[in-house]
Amino acid sequence: MNKVLFFTFLILLSCSDLQKETQQAKIQKLQSELSMNQATFEREFIDTIHDMKYNAGELERSIKFHYHSDTIDLELGRKVDTYKRMRRLLEALGRTGVMLKKSFEEEEMQLRGLLSDVENGYGQRDQYDNYINLESTKNEQIFVLLQDYERLKTSSFGIYDSLHVDLSRFVKQMIEKE
Repeated sequence: MNKVLFFTFLILLSCSDLQKETQQAKIQKLQSELSMNQATFEREFIDTIHDMKYNAGELERSIKFHYHSDTIDLELGRKVDTYKRMRRLLEALGRTGVMLKKSFEEEEMQLRGLLSDVENGYGQRDQYDNYINLESTKNEQIFVLLQDYERLKTSSFGIYDSLHVDLSRFVKQMIEKE
């Protein structure tokens, strides 16, 4: 009878170790995905957004101050309107960048803590899978936010590159005429 209990206990113990290893592997996979996304973000991160917003605002003010005309040039109006939209995109890009930095730090800490808990058997073991699923969802949300950051960056930089030089040249011409 003692042998049966011993073997039952041994089987239960080995099953929990298998579950522990599976859970550790899932967490390590999440950590790996998070690291790859963080590396992508660090490559894509723009630290000159403030300068670009400042330059865009100054250019808009210069146009308002120096442009005096009886008629409205539709092409110029479209360019300025698009340029203003780009400045708002830069603000959103900056906010998204700050949110991503904070999210990466928090998620990295959460995954490290969860892995430690699983390795050491701390907390409610029956809830580990739920915790892993929660962290997986957070990882997916961070990835979506990263994609949004890349989209905003592409959109705003495309507009900046296509219009900033033309509008700057236009302002210089207006100043020279005065």
